[in-house]
Formats: sequence, C-alpha cells, structure tokens
Amino acid sequence: MRFEGMPLKVMKYGQLEVSVWPSTGDLGAAAARDFGEIVSAEIARRGEVSVILATGNSQLSFVSALRDLNGVDWSRVRVLHMDEYLGMSDEHPASFRRWMREKVVSWAKPQAFYGIRGDHASVAEEIARYGGLVKELDPVLCVMGIGENGHLAFNDPPADFDTDDLVKVVELDQACRMQQVGEGHFATLEEVPTHAITLTVRALLRPANVMVLTPEARKARAVKDALEGPVAPSCPASILQTTRNARLYLDRESSSMLDEMT
Repeated sequence: MRFEGMPLKVMKYGQLEVSVWPSTGDLGAAAARDFGEIVSAEIARRGEVSVILATGNSQLSFVSALRDLNGVDWSRVRVLHMDEYLGMSDEHPASFRRWMREKVVSWAKPQAFYGIRGDHASVAEEIARYGGLVKELDPVLCVMGIGENGHLAFNDPPADFDTDDLVKVVELDQACRMQQVGEGHFATLEEVPTHAITLTVRALLRPANVMVLTPEARKARAVKDALEGPVAPSCPASILQTTRNARLYLDRESSSMLDEMT
C-alpha cells in the first residue's frame, strides 16, 4: 500500500524541515512511506542496513503503517533501539525490548534485533557493548519522538549536547516518569524506575537520516518550546533546529501551539 496523502503545511525552523499532517494516522503513514524509501534505497546501495527505532505510544501509528508497507526487505535490516530501564528484565510489561519484540520484531522478522540489556550484571559492560554496536553497525536511519518534557530518548533536561559518548546511564526526571504513568506503562509514579540506559543525543543524530514523529496534543508545548524557543539543554529537542539531516512530523494537535498554526 502506498500513501499518497499531502501535509497541511511544510515549514522550516533553522535547518529542520517540519511537516504537519491532518491526523496521527496520516503522520504515521507518511513516515512509514519515507522510511520505506530510505531503507530500500540504502539496501540497494549497501546490501543491508541498520536502523534505530523508538518505542512508545507516539510510534504506534507509524508501526501500524509499516505493517501495511510493501517493498521493505526486512531480512536485510538490523534493528537497534534507544533505551531501557536500568535493572529491568525484558519480560517486564514496560520493557522497551519487549515492546520492540511484540510491536515490530514479531511481524517484521528483521535480520537481527539488538536490545539494550537493562538488567545486565555489569552496566559499564553493557554500555560499552551497545556503544560498540552503534559504531560497528553505523545506522543509516533513526526514527524517534519528542517527550512531553522535550526529551529525546531518555535524555531529559538538561540534556548533554556535547558528550562524545554514544550510550550512558541517566536519571529520569519526574515529568518523564509521569509520562510513563500517563501512557499506561505503570500504575503509579513510584513504580517507574528512576534510571535508564539511553543512546545519547549525539548517537541519535549520528545517522544520515533522522525522522522525528511527534503526534498528540500532550506534546504541543514541547513542540513549541523545541521549535520557537532557544537551542538549549533545558529543551533537549531544541537541538533539532540545528540538525540538517532531520525531519519532524507533526499532526494537527501537536502543532496547535505553533505561531504559524494559530
């Protein structure tokens, strides 16, 4: 199935191209189409490719559209992801490795899926292993979202824009942890882990193609701060203004607070 929809508007903020779509479903379909074109072109050029994929509710329309997409040879695609709670088993209902297995790997059947082992006995060893994978596999595409507090992956404010590290342990702020409760992954704030292993901002923006999928009204404030505010660690997603290789996909609701949309 090929998506032929058109965005409501295309804008530019700094070096970042931003498209606004009529609905979350349209956003997901447009992103799936672009994903397919990028991945298929790179497979034709390289033979096989690696991609970084996000988890979470903001990615559901995209993943659904991917299932209906024809032409992607998943047997030539290696999948990495962005983060995992520190100390969490991959069988826990809120595990991001479990989310990836159930929502993507189970039907796509990629060549390989590399999960971040949040419960590995040596955290330092796991950070070194996964950072090594990011370097070795050299992903051509990163697909991610923006959190309610402006985070990218689990890089909460104030984010480290300058680190040379590709993977690190971070402490999650309360807004980030409350988002996990609000999305239904945990019943209470107390159940949400306080730390996670995450790809850094440098690692997320390292691929030649970066797609940022951010639907829903609850993200509208973070989107406005990221696009119309200064580039600053207090809003991690603001770094996207300086990112020539990124594209931001919004829907009508998530773009509703932008000056150009009011």
